[in-house]
Amino acid sequence: MGVDAAGQRALSPRVLEQAADWLMLLHEDGSAVQRAQWQRWHDADPDHARAWQRAERLLALSGQVPPALAHGALQRPASPGRRAVLRSVAALLVAPLGGWLAWRLYDGAAWDASVRTAVGERRRHMLDDGSVLQLDTDTAVDIAFDGQQRLLRLRHGQVLVETAPDPQQPARPFVLASPAGRMRALGTRFNVHHAAATTALAVLEGAVQVVLAAGGQQRVIDAGAQVRFSADAFEPTEAITPAIDAWRNGMLVVDAQPLRRVLEQLGRYQSGWLGCDDAIAAQPVSGAFPVDDPARSVAMLAAVHHLQVQRGPAGLWTRLRPPASH
Repeated sequence: MGVDAAGQRALSPRVLEQAADWLMLLHEDGSAVQRAQWQRWHDADPDHARAWQRAERLLALSGQVPPALAHGALQRPASPGRRAVLRSVAALLVAPLGGWLAWRLYDGAAWDASVRTAVGERRRHMLDDGSVLQLDTDTAVDIAFDGQQRLLRLRHGQVLVETAPDPQQPARPFVLASPAGRMRALGTRFNVHHAAATTALAVLEGAVQVVLAAGGQQRVIDAGAQVRFSADAFEPTEAITPAIDAWRNGMLVVDAQPLRRVLEQLGRYQSGWLGCDDAIAAQPVSGAFPVDDPARSVAMLAAVHHLQVQRGPAGLWTRLRPPASH
């Protein structure tokens, strides 16, 4: 793991997200039980305390809460203005952005909505400007539309965005930010998946300008192309994967993908762990599999590739293994 600007070991995205979640939870529910749970989390790990200190510093920088913030300051009666401040700070906290880019993206953003899906759920959401946001399983998106910008933040999961012309004049930029960077739509339809500190962008129509979170390196991705990127680096741009948005219709379409990768994708649609033995992990898989019925998809894979299926109690895990004679 790297180091931050102060020379300390960098905090993990997961710890920062936990701190952001506690920030909002204490604001919405300042009960003694909730405060005690927060204290246990805070004291359980030095990194938790460091993440909370960062949250306090960001709140102080906002100029709208006391600099010497204690968690009790979040227990005052809720107000739309303070909720917007806290959401902005929570968004900034979990985004590993540097200096001016971080504040440009998040300072003053009026986070006024949060759209989520549960594991196995998909949904369609119409935005205020007429754009359409389609969310895949286990996805969370925050929304901040104001007079200057149309800003979305993908915390995790997968979305398909179909932008509409802005009804306001002059037109506001449409930006989707992930922890790895920001993507500005240039009149377009695009698919974005973020997991494990990496964002995958596929442009179906138009073009998308990508600016990395660390360092500001940028690239324009045109229709028919896809790219994966982290906060500080792009991977090579490739041709778009066929049927990349088939998940909207409940299907996973793959062409010669490693079995392990296919199982990882199917596993997003169920609560239990889904995987395979290392001996068959690289075996290429092609086909179309129903994501709403992962058990059926696993059975299809086992039948076609002559594999064994092992399942744990109460569906806690499922493993594909080579045939007994292997």
